[in-house]
Amino acid sequence: MRRFLVTYFRLSKVAVTVVDLVLLLVGFALAYLLRFGFDIPRENISPFMQLIPIIVGTGYVLFSVYGLYSIARKSYGDIVFSLGIALALLQLMTMAATFLIREFAFPRSIFMIAFVLQWGLLSAWRYAVLRVRRAVHGEKRVLIIGDRERIERIGQKLLEGAIGWYRIRAALEPDHYEDRRDVVWDEIDTIVIGNGIDERLKAKIVEDAIRSHKHVMLAPDATDILFTRPQLMLIEDVPMVGLTDFGLTEEQKLIKRGLDIVLSLVGLIVALPLMLIIALMIKVTSEGPILYVQERVTEGGRTFKLYKFRTMVKDAEKLTGPVLATERDPRVTKVGRFLRVTRLDELPQLFNVLKGDMSFIGPRPERPHFVKQFEAQLPAYTYRHRVKAGITGLAQVVGRYATDVEDKVALDLYYIKNYSLLLDLKILMITLKVVLTKEAASGVKRKSIKTETLEQSGVNVR
Repeated sequence: MRRFLVTYFRLSKVAVTVVDLVLLLVGFALAYLLRFGFDIPRENISPFMQLIPIIVGTGYVLFSVYGLYSIARKSYGDIVFSLGIALALLQLMTMAATFLIREFAFPRSIFMIAFVLQWGLLSAWRYAVLRVRRAVHGEKRVLIIGDRERIERIGQKLLEGAIGWYRIRAALEPDHYEDRRDVVWDEIDTIVIGNGIDERLKAKIVEDAIRSHKHVMLAPDATDILFTRPQLMLIEDVPMVGLTDFGLTEEQKLIKRGLDIVLSLVGLIVALPLMLIIALMIKVTSEGPILYVQERVTEGGRTFKLYKFRTMVKDAEKLTGPVLATERDPRVTKVGRFLRVTRLDELPQLFNVLKGDMSFIGPRPERPHFVKQFEAQLPAYTYRHRVKAGITGLAQVVGRYATDVEDKVALDLYYIKNYSLLLDLKILMITLKVVLTKEAASGVKRKSIKTETLEQSGVNVR
């Protein structure tokens, strides 16, 4: 069965890719028919024929960047939303290509009509793909192993974001694994192991799962991430695993800095009119300075002054001291709420990037007050400072403001360990999707699911 599923998903990915690209071209063809009928002028259709390789190649890259070829458990709404962003960018890039090849006869109305047709066709096609994949995949029955806090956190994510893909059947605390395993073993297909579990017990669980042909998912500790992509070495006939250096090489830093300078200069030139409008809105609607200057921590533990448009009332932390923003935070102004949702409050950080305090991509910088707290709670937190802080990063495009600190640290360490310019480009493009997703910009949530809620849902928690 497992071999069948692997073969199925490999073949289905090829089939889905081919149909996707065909529908992109069909959308353009139908747009021409709607615009001109069956008597399409040669000078208008010729640019489209020349640009077919660019359309196909760009479409494939954009669909890959936005995760449309991943078999990750996505909702239909997320798929349609991702399609919309990818197709909008495709129209813009194709339009830009017409200027590069100096084919100005490509009608601009075609792009608008094609966008609507392609979105409709691909949404219908992806709905059929989703139904087939769910039918083949089935609803996997999950056993969560971890302490109560991790059971609650993982359980919440599965209940909120994996409906129809996973169903939690049981949850065990590590001390109860040996004596309770046989009670639930035949009822589950997938084992989710939380981090913080003793390594010997973790090895035992993985060994049991492999022997029983059950799928295993691990929530990684910092050590697990540090051991990713190891270097295999031989000392005589003894195999050794060497850890690669954790951080960026000097060459990578130099290239990254060069791109930061270019992008920040371009960004400041393009965004300057918008920044002036935002500054005026803040000044007119609330008392206080336009910019909010705050001390943050970057590479090597060095502190710097971070610039943001002010989104809270004046002296918001005068009485409370440093506290994290919460969902529906009463200190946030009306204009500030809009700026936070759209992430426009981050625009002044382009100056930080130009100065060299930050990079476009990297772990988000935190205040020294919270850095000390997080390092005491999570010793691996300090590894985030092996690279410059960033305006956006992997933890921001994958997670939310409300994402647990431990999970954000794991994502930041993964980014540093697997750094590449292609990864930076992908994060930069996905940031556009995040900016358009309101829930990603919400504050820290105070409410979380409890083990009692899991038990009320029929989950055996022991």
